[in-house]
Amino acid sequence: SVWLEGTGPTYTSALNIRRADPKTGELNLTAELNGAKGGEQLMVEVFDHDHFVAAKAFVVNNGKVQANLKVPKVKAWEPGKPYLYPLRLTVIGKDGKALDWLDSYVGFRDIRIDGPAVLINGKRVFQRLVLDQGFYPDGIWTAPSDQALKHDIELSLAAGFNGARLHQKVFEPRFLYWADKLGYLVWGEYPNWGLNYNDKRIQKPMMD
Repeated sequence: SVWLEGTGPTYTSALNIRRADPKTGELNLTAELNGAKGGEQLMVEVFDHDHFVAAKAFVVNNGKVQANLKVPKVKAWEPGKPYLYPLRLTVIGKDGKALDWLDSYVGFRDIRIDGPAVLINGKRVFQRLVLDQGFYPDGIWTAPSDQALKHDIELSLAAGFNGARLHQKVFEPRFLYWADKLGYLVWGEYPNWGLNYNDKRIQKPMMD
């Protein structure tokens, strides 16, 4: 998909949510700004649906921000129960005026490995995963529409799966968006690096 996006003279060019703890409500994120000249601040606001729940302004240092704030009474993101919090980042100039804003979202979840078990928010989750090769008859290796990406996940959920192993390709960011929105687990494989098995110059490896 291709789109045009209008920005202010200074805008958030990258956002990385590093930690969103479902037990403590602590939210840690980093952001990068393009066009920062000095004196700017980044206002981070968190909403529960349309209700404001937390906000804090952070000083921009060399075009970068490290933000830490706490959200009270957090509802966790879980497979099948995808609770997400709307997030807004506003760039504020040294004159106090808003220069640009960015809307995103955050899910509070904790993923850990305990022996053979995968724990999500401290609970063991049995992963019933489908192998998704990202192939579309009417789009080949590219989804023909955003709705097709969403529909793939809906079909998998309806068949009783709670996630997918994404096979040997980089999936569209919108697929991951719908996975977040629909409470769907994903495992990402390394993409196929393009080995031509028919090339006679490639010798088969020796087997022990």
